[in-house]
Amino acid sequence: MKRLLVGLMVLFLCLGAFAKPTANDVTVALAAITDSAVCSVAGFLNTPALELQGLELLFREKQTLPYALTFSDSDLGNYLPVFEKTKGPADQSFFASLLRSAKGPLNDIALQYLTVHAWEKGHAILNGVAVTFFGDGVTLSSLMGAAVMKGGVPPIAVAVEVMVSGRRVSEPVYVEGVFLIQSDAEGYFEVKPVELTINGENPLV
Repeated sequence: MKRLLVGLMVLFLCLGAFAKPTANDVTVALAAITDSAVCSVAGFLNTPALELQGLELLFREKQTLPYALTFSDSDLGNYLPVFEKTKGPADQSFFASLLRSAKGPLNDIALQYLTVHAWEKGHAILNGVAVTFFGDGVTLSSLMGAAVMKGGVPPIAVAVEVMVSGRRVSEPVYVEGVFLIQSDAEGYFEVKPVELTINGENPLV
């Protein structure tokens, strides 16, 4: 794992050190990172977990939550059909709807993110690593319980080193930083950048 991280960092620095992304490139890259983070958590909380193309979850022994995610030519355009298959019929009963949401409590949120940005195959392709921090004492059961009962999740920090390429950017964009996935004070789901560099520059200042 350490060799993979070092190799990816060297590759990204070589590719991105001299590039100057456009404002649109930055917007697309951040949307891609945000949506992939939401979808990875949402997909993991399904029973069984959803398989998203090019996304692999890494676990430590005896732990129920992943400590890292790796993206290998992971195309966001392939995520939407996977989540659409989890939708039940519009006229299903309340009990059936409740059971469906328990199997994937954040599926509707993932679908919302994917459809708002209208990802198609080839639009955004991710390569890199994301390290997850769920908080002390958080387990799969407690995370599932919070998602089902509150419709959200306790704060999850995700540290990313990801290259975003594809048809919706003029050139590959290297994103490094920390995002916070959480429910805000009003109960709405949000992904908030805490620390961020785009091709070595900080767009937050």
